Amino acid sequence: MKKIPCLLVAFLAVSSAWAAADILSLDGEWRFELDRKGVGIEQRWFARKLPGRVRLPGTLTGQGIGDEISLDTPWIGTIVDKSFFTAPEYEKYRQPGQIKVPFWLQPDKYYAGNAWYQRDVDIPEEWRGKRVRLSFERAHWETRVWIDGKSYGSNTALATPHEYEIGTTLLPGKHVLTVRVDNRLVVDVGENSHSVSDHTQGNWNGVVGRMELVATPPVWIDDLQVFASERDKSVVVKGRIGNATRQPGRGEVVFSTRRVEPGSPVPSSINVAVTWAPGGGELQAEIPGEFETWDEFNPVLYEITATLLD
Repeated sequence: MKKIPCLLVAFLAVSSAWAAADILSLDGEWRFELDRKGVGIEQRWFARKLPGRVRLPGTLTGQGIGDEISLDTPWIGTIVDKSFFTAPEYEKYRQPGQIKVPFWLQPDKYYAGNAWYQRDVDIPEEWRGKRVRLSFERAHWETRVWIDGKSYGSNTALATPHEYEIGTTLLPGKHVLTVRVDNRLVVDVGENSHSVSDHTQGNWNGVVGRMELVATPPVWIDDLQVFASERDKSVVVKGRIGNATRQPGRGEVVFSTRRVEPGSPVPSSINVAVTWAPGGGELQAEIPGEFETWDEFNPVLYEITATLLD
């Protein structure tokens, strides 16, 4: 078997002096209400207390919330065989309470439309002056966010987290977080796209995965990418520094590199001077060292940790 070597660096950690206390989980009981007529924004539901109860992360269908399945259920997806609606052998499966649709992974209940979710959050005193980010690992589909009645925009990502920049002005104390989730065909990716269609039960309403508020320093590492070249035997890290202070500044980024295996030596590190403008800045560093190439017989990996010091 031919060995095809490559230089593979696992960028596994980014640090900006974060601590466990800088993450506030949003798991638990939320208030909620279905918005069947789509009037919630006009009627300012984000400014009132919602009456229902639901658990997040989770889905409405998974908690038995929605409509009974009927012949009029507004599925997303194309039905190409009308025999279910006409053939005598399917008659008993077309009766109310007994419907078994052969075209879908049929849920017990179904809902497509707007649903509103709301909860109180307590911001700790230690977060005063920090930059806050809201993150939903997997939402379906479109989310819109309000905190204390203030809108923070919307997100329609299907396969990546929904993230919202809250900024540095969220004061310690109690706040009301409100989220509207719309799981209709928000963007026309095709009604038979399996990311949204009911053929594979792709259409659900809710948020799953990690749900959290994250506090970082007002200047932080916003993005990092590793470029490893087997030909040049080089590893270059490029990235961006975020800046919520709107003031220029300077600091250092410490890059620590270690081989990922038990008993690996103490990580080596370098310090790189960085500057940032009011809108942020760019950073780039070449990581020194002799790196082994990866292949299936020698699957060596390296870890780089970047820490921003001001």
